[in-house]
Amino acid sequence: MIVDTRRHGSLLVFPAVATVLICGLAAFAAGWLSRGRLDAVLPWVPEGSGPWLALAPAVLAAWMVVAYPVRRLLAWGALRYTLTSRRILRRQRGFRRSERELPLAMVSDVAVHQTILQSLVHSGSITLTTGQAASLRLDDVPEVRSFRQLVLDAIDELPPDQGFADDGGLPRLDGRAGCPDAPPWELREY
Repeated sequence: MIVDTRRHGSLLVFPAVATVLICGLAAFAAGWLSRGRLDAVLPWVPEGSGPWLALAPAVLAAWMVVAYPVRRLLAWGALRYTLTSRRILRRQRGFRRSERELPLAMVSDVAVHQTILQSLVHSGSITLTTGQAASLRLDDVPEVRSFRQLVLDAIDELPPDQGFADDGGLPRLDGRAGCPDAPPWELREY
């Protein structure tokens, strides 16, 4: 294994800010309700129900924290990118599990995409494409330029009998460096 990483931690900034705001607003609302000031605004509320009504903002805040920040944190922790000397893997764990891998021998292009905000925190998306219809996109990769260079170095270090041949991008099926008089799709015994 060369690299095992998660998505960039900047994805957790907005959930963290939302958690602080939700908890602050819930504490303010619970304090306001427990002091009995609700009688002036809503006279039909029974007197003495202020302490019980103070639980409503706490319950609502707990539901909101689970609905957005905790869900985002779990999603962030569930997705991993792994680069080995032979392949790159995208693993997602949790309630929905998925795993996608792409052999480095098939990669013909490594593209990096960054927004302005991503370039400020050195993250971005990497798209690995093959000569066929297969591709793999890794979103919000931390230190995206270094990760791209590690992928390119791993591709360069592959044994010469793997990967694409220099004859138009067709893969070598016979495991040899190639025979000039044989088409690349034919398997021959020598």
